[in-house]
Amino acid sequence: MNEELKEIVEGYRTEGIHISDEEVNEILWLCNRKMEISKIEDREEYLPLLFKDEVKNYLFRRGVNAVTLLRSLEAKGICVQYAE
Repeated sequence: MNEELKEIVEGYRTEGIHISDEEVNEILWLCNRKMEISKIEDREEYLPLLFKDEVKNYLFRRGVNAVTLLRSLEAKGICVQYAE
């Protein structure tokens, strides 16, 4: 992973958003696969743009999934305490 991609990840981490190295590797794999399928020729230039969007999309989906899980637990009568 190049420095530009590391800076993107570190930006989220310094904001207190946890993203593991394994998650970063999955996102990087997804980006490479998308570029392969789309036959992107200048991958080095395009990768940071795609990676930044895919990290944001991943974190958004993770947040939606967490809220959905919490609502499901509440609907089942399981007590959920929110951290503030």
